[in-house]
Amino acid sequence: MDWYNIAWENPRAPISKFFRVHEALWLPSWRIYHVPSLDECLHIAQLASKMDAVRDFLGVPVIVHCWIRPTTTHQTITGEGSHDEDNYNQYVGGVDGSAHIPGDAVDWHALGYVGPSGCEQIRNYIRPYLIEFGLRMEEHNGAWIHTDNNGSGTFKA
Repeated sequence: MDWYNIAWENPRAPISKFFRVHEALWLPSWRIYHVPSLDECLHIAQLASKMDAVRDFLGVPVIVHCWIRPTTTHQTITGEGSHDEDNYNQYVGGVDGSAHIPGDAVDWHALGYVGPSGCEQIRNYIRPYLIEFGLRMEEHNGAWIHTDNNGSGTFKA
């Protein structure tokens, strides 16, 4: 699917084989959707394609916790309250320069593999294939898996 043909204004619209607009643009702490720039759309679509390969490899659904975390939120009329032009990344305690800012990172877990131990199982399983997937993964003990478009394997968070 070409990123410019995606119906970015429709939360149910597919971005890729397994991922939808909702997963990438929903800002859960504010309960709103971010309206992405063209550059953000491209980054999100590229990452979704790589995450499709992970999903195929795992054979179970990937549950997205967090995808884009813009520093300047553009909000539609849907959602609760007004956060237009606000810094979501800062609000949720994200680091400056985070790969989440342009939509180049996703935090997730695999269905049936919850909590730190389940996520560690999945990290161990996909670690040898990260370069093949074109992804980088953070090494930490959290109840989520962070992968991003860097494509260089693993790094310590």
